[in-house]
Amino acid sequence: MYIIRVRGVVQGVGFRPSVARAAASMEASGYVRNDGSHVTIACDMEPARFMEGLLPHLGPMARVEDWSFEEVDGELEGPFRILPSVEGEMDSPLPPDTAICDRCLRELTDRADRRFLYPFTNCTDCGARYTVIDSLPYDRQRTSMKDFPMCSRCQGEYSDQGSRRFHAQTISCPDCGPRYRFLGSDLEVRAEGWDSFLECARSLKGGGRLIVKGWGGMHIICDPANLGSLREWYGRPYKPFALMARDLSFVESAAHLPDSARKALISPARPIVLLKKRDDAPGWVRSAMEMASPGLDSIGIYLPYSGIHHLLFRALGSVGADLPWIVMTSANPPGEPMALDVGEASKLGADGYLVHDRRISARCDDSVLVSDPFGDGVIAREGPFSIRGFPVRKARGLVPDPLEVPHGRKILSFGAERNVTVTVTREGRAYTSPYVGNTRHPEVVDYTLDSAGRFMYLFGAGDVEAVACDLHPRYETVKIAREMADERSVPLIRIQHHRAHAASLMVGSAVEGMGVIVVDGVGYGDDGLPWGGEIFHASWEDIDRVGHLQYFGLPGGDASVYHPERIAHWLSMEAGSDLDIGDEKVRSILAASHSGAVRTSSMGRLLDALSALLLGVTWRSYDGEPAMRLESLLSRAREPEIELFSLPVRGREVDVVGRWRILLEELFVNGSPKIGDRSGDRRSADLAMGMVRSIISDMVEVGMKGVDDNEGKMGISGGVAYDIPILEAFVEEVKARGMTPVLHSRVPPGDGGISVGQAALAGRML
Repeated sequence: MYIIRVRGVVQGVGFRPSVARAAASMEASGYVRNDGSHVTIACDMEPARFMEGLLPHLGPMARVEDWSFEEVDGELEGPFRILPSVEGEMDSPLPPDTAICDRCLRELTDRADRRFLYPFTNCTDCGARYTVIDSLPYDRQRTSMKDFPMCSRCQGEYSDQGSRRFHAQTISCPDCGPRYRFLGSDLEVRAEGWDSFLECARSLKGGGRLIVKGWGGMHIICDPANLGSLREWYGRPYKPFALMARDLSFVESAAHLPDSARKALISPARPIVLLKKRDDAPGWVRSAMEMASPGLDSIGIYLPYSGIHHLLFRALGSVGADLPWIVMTSANPPGEPMALDVGEASKLGADGYLVHDRRISARCDDSVLVSDPFGDGVIAREGPFSIRGFPVRKARGLVPDPLEVPHGRKILSFGAERNVTVTVTREGRAYTSPYVGNTRHPEVVDYTLDSAGRFMYLFGAGDVEAVACDLHPRYETVKIAREMADERSVPLIRIQHHRAHAASLMVGSAVEGMGVIVVDGVGYGDDGLPWGGEIFHASWEDIDRVGHLQYFGLPGGDASVYHPERIAHWLSMEAGSDLDIGDEKVRSILAASHSGAVRTSSMGRLLDALSALLLGVTWRSYDGEPAMRLESLLSRAREPEIELFSLPVRGREVDVVGRWRILLEELFVNGSPKIGDRSGDRRSADLAMGMVRSIISDMVEVGMKGVDDNEGKMGISGGVAYDIPILEAFVEEVKARGMTPVLHSRVPPGDGGISVGQAALAGRML
């Protein structure tokens, strides 16, 4: 007989039932068993033939990555069996949470079905997985479903080899499973079951600001028409909110929907996809989108992914509020992670709470994705479920997504400070946590530690060989990493921020050896200054800094990050002009302290200064706001005046101040320079894009010098690499030089990918 060991996404995806059905169809004897996180199959059939016959039986969530076999003595008789799980090495991927499948959705809406209107309807092909798993191997008693014993009818389906719920560990029904309740603002129960959805819908119709408990955390919901009051209540005047649309046809009426975006929206991952708003959408739709993402050309939209969402839209129709979309955004008190239960969420003081009684094993926010705008001619790998694009935030539906790294070491890494993720590596694979948050807040630090512990346990990397972190001396993640390294008596490895970005691109693209420009906010540099516009020659042997943007001032340090007009004033003074920023007192202070300002090479801060000058943005209310507002202006450029800003490159340094001088001369021919909103001025868009395009061109030119002609690849990474006009400029410049652009795909370009690069480089250094 043969023993076959299968690795891949084989836990929690109906893999063992698929094996049993395949064996029955091939009349094979033997058994299948979970061993830790891989699966062992014993059979009396030649292994290659058996595996070939198995593949057509696998469900949509299952993925075989590799398999091996050995021939052993013994005989197998009788029908093929599913044996109880045993514990073993944990070294394989876990399945992500995926959207309710079509068959379960039909049951949910079928009055004759016993799961009619039951929000936790799922099968082996769909539903919550990562957010319910406590430990491996994946069995019901190791999930948060252990608190809900199966009724006799569910047990019958679970045992029926012909059922698609055969050995479905999260199986339940209205008789035995979790339930929803609706609580009033006083947290008293107002309704249960389907009535709780109707009560929630009535409150939404009446203008209520509500909180809903989903699979991986809590969400704030409201009618988009009430976004103004929501912003005032939530204290977030401008930060973009995501909208959940009832169906794809409504999305098409509100936003442009290229094929790659459509595919991502309807994929089992169901991410929030950033789409370009339609100018020809109905007025009430355009108004709601502007309230959801003020000053931006893009809007984040996603489709219902759980029974909860489908029932909520049905309930809205039942109470006469047939809304085609609702605001659906993460619920978290200021400075805290996404709430997991009503106790945490009640700090927000909502008008009502739609909650269930199933424990959330792992917090998991919604993924945010930019679909691939380029198509062929670039290197950008497909992600899970064949999604093309790059994640802004990688979480529900896309986590865990193991990636290959160039070493076999066990490394734990902690990312930077904002948009933190945690990564562990083991046997050549990297496993990265969902988005964690900003570790300046104590509650997020606790969540970071929890994420590290969970991932080390689930992926068998508790005995890490090193801990990696950022180079910055004051990041909370550095303190955490140092303490963890000391506790385990392992090396602490410090990785420069932008080299980690470059390494994350190599991991995500599977490209080794290329030029990389990193356009970012700020990160602590080798020279102690904040970098952010860097040019590297990158390989796994070395990531060599070969150029950068000209250093310019950050007056007041961090204060200039929140008041970008101060950076614009510094650049203007350096260019020989005195910019009117609207506050004479601050203006005189800036002039007096000009020479003492901290210097940076940050592309992100340069874009912030442009946003202040051209759009009048003098206060950053959320991370990345000035540059995101500028992106909308850049996208409106039609004839970028690139040649106007063409300047010689001085060695390794790309000119910034000289271009700023040209910009001021062109903008203020007949007057003194001053900040203001020029968003409606077509030439301002062309000038801004011309300046940015010329800078990108010079960075590419510096980066390609010395890159091996046989490689011929140039990549782009960093937080600014989310900006579509800048990406388009980069792709055109690289292609114009006969090289191949490399873009992010399976790793976020921003700080959410830092931990991946840190872990990859730290293992190589060991």
